[in-house]
Amino acid sequence: MLDLMRRKQRLKIILWLVIFSLALGMLLFFVPGVNMGTVATDTSAASVDGKAIDMQDFANAYRRVLNNYSDGGRNRLDPETLKALGLPRQVLDSMITQKVVEVTAKRLGLEVTQEELRQAVETHPSLQDQGKFIGLERYKQLLAANSISITDFERDMQYSQLAKKLREIVTDSLNVSDRELRDEFSRTNQQTVVDYALLKKDDFKSRVKPAEADLQAYFNGHKDAYRIKEKRRAQYLVVSFGPIIASVSVTEPEILAEWNQRPHEETVEAAHILFRVGDAAKEAETKAKAESVLKMAKSGADFAGLAKKFSEDTGSAGQGGSLGPFQRGQMVKEFEDAAFSLKPEEISGLVRSQYGYHIIKVLRHETPTLDASRPGIIAEIQRRKAQELAKQKAEQAAAVALKQKDLSAAAKGLGTPVEIRDTGFFDNDDDPFEFGISQALRDEVFKLKEIGSIGSVVDYSLGYAVPRLAEVQMAKPGEFALSRSQVEKDYIEFKAKELMQAEAKKLSDEAGKQRSLADAAKNMGVTVKTSESFNISGNPGAEIGSNTAFNQAAFDLAPGGVSSPLPILDNVAVLQVKSRTPFDETAFQKEQPALKARLLQSAQEPYFQDYLRRATEELEKAGKIKINEKALEWASTATY
Repeated sequence: MLDLMRRKQRLKIILWLVIFSLALGMLLFFVPGVNMGTVATDTSAASVDGKAIDMQDFANAYRRVLNNYSDGGRNRLDPETLKALGLPRQVLDSMITQKVVEVTAKRLGLEVTQEELRQAVETHPSLQDQGKFIGLERYKQLLAANSISITDFERDMQYSQLAKKLREIVTDSLNVSDRELRDEFSRTNQQTVVDYALLKKDDFKSRVKPAEADLQAYFNGHKDAYRIKEKRRAQYLVVSFGPIIASVSVTEPEILAEWNQRPHEETVEAAHILFRVGDAAKEAETKAKAESVLKMAKSGADFAGLAKKFSEDTGSAGQGGSLGPFQRGQMVKEFEDAAFSLKPEEISGLVRSQYGYHIIKVLRHETPTLDASRPGIIAEIQRRKAQELAKQKAEQAAAVALKQKDLSAAAKGLGTPVEIRDTGFFDNDDDPFEFGISQALRDEVFKLKEIGSIGSVVDYSLGYAVPRLAEVQMAKPGEFALSRSQVEKDYIEFKAKELMQAEAKKLSDEAGKQRSLADAAKNMGVTVKTSESFNISGNPGAEIGSNTAFNQAAFDLAPGGVSSPLPILDNVAVLQVKSRTPFDETAFQKEQPALKARLLQSAQEPYFQDYLRRATEELEKAGKIKINEKALEWASTATY
């Protein structure tokens, strides 16, 4: 709900650019402090049918995407992590897709005229003020405030219009049949009630009484599962940045630079209670309910408790209605106007928005100032500088340890507190946190080739670590005596599941023969329950939960039909359809146009993306897509 309500005015253009020029959904800002090296401007990162993707354009796009992952440079990523995420190739692939669109559109004779571009710009939602274009001067100012040139913005607007034209041609042949419409209407509008029996695996475990021979046979049939994996033990030197923070000095220019990078907009933190208006005919009823809850809130009832009980915003109700802090332009207008007009602890009247009726309580209301933000800014700079210093110290220690093969010697002379710890034995699949180490440290230890070898500096909780391989226990075949306890647990799980599935199959078969789940279950001593009324995407009840297979069977079967055994997590259910509401022809005819539009829209985008995928594959097979691997190598080794 919060995501739907938020509509950041300042980022709308940025998000739009990403959607159409990167297709990655990432924010577009320059990454402060990133040394990307020298990028040749006379080379291409790739080309599609002779149309080049300029290296500088790729560099700029990659910087912007990298900024999103690194939180504006605050959480810097090492090259290995960037490589593992595959960010360089993702960015380049998205730019290649853009060129594929342009090449394909040109082959089909599609183009965007200057008049079409002008209309697209002037009607763009982010450039509107009370339904009218904001004007050329404000247009320039808005782009400049977001570090976007008019040329770049209009180039990408032109691309979006071209992509729209191509999408319309490609998806024009799509249609939705009357049968599909009726099926979808039935799935979303009809309600059904079922009888069901839920067989639980845990109930069958008590029936399993394995003999020793059974366990031995099970072990012999699953020896690979009990193989003792290679285990390693390492010593590691830890440099934490916590003890360094107090000694880090921060200058006034650094404070001002950090302050200038941060948004200084007025912020409100609020909670709300939402009453959705799904049916216009029931709006008065919904409003009356909202007014009664508003009266309770105004009378001093616990707002968070009321939100948990009454709010229909599932995203925030569990948190007492809390939406967290937000700035102007992030919420729908009606909500925003009300929230920013309230003082802390004030509760609004009913606020009507496109989502329904809101009751809003403001928790905090402030406009950042340099003086008020100074302690937090200083703490952030100290943390960042201490983290950088800790990494430098760890790399210094690693260099010494590499020469002397001794962590204790490496710890001397660093001028900062360090610890040398022992991991104990662990294998490569163990949860590192159970051993008090980081995943990066676990993985680095298993990269080491020899006893005594020193690993690279890796991330560690609140610092950095340098490992030294101390001992290795080689993998070996499992032994029954050592694994007997686990073998017994596994055998009981296996046999209980087998018994449960056999009984569920028998119940389903008998219920089908007798045309009564209740009768068949009674003869077998199984309990039958009746579900709540639910639609295809609804919840039959807490015991079943949201289960696609269960719901699908309930609507695929005619009333009276009995299902085959259906998996419900570790359990199995058998159901019989008890009743289903009739098909409402009048409601269907009324809803048909909107339903058809919705189904077409949901089908068009995946169809278009599949079309672009096939077009890209054809160009690749024809050798018309060429990638400069050096561009990817450059991006993968970007340093800070």
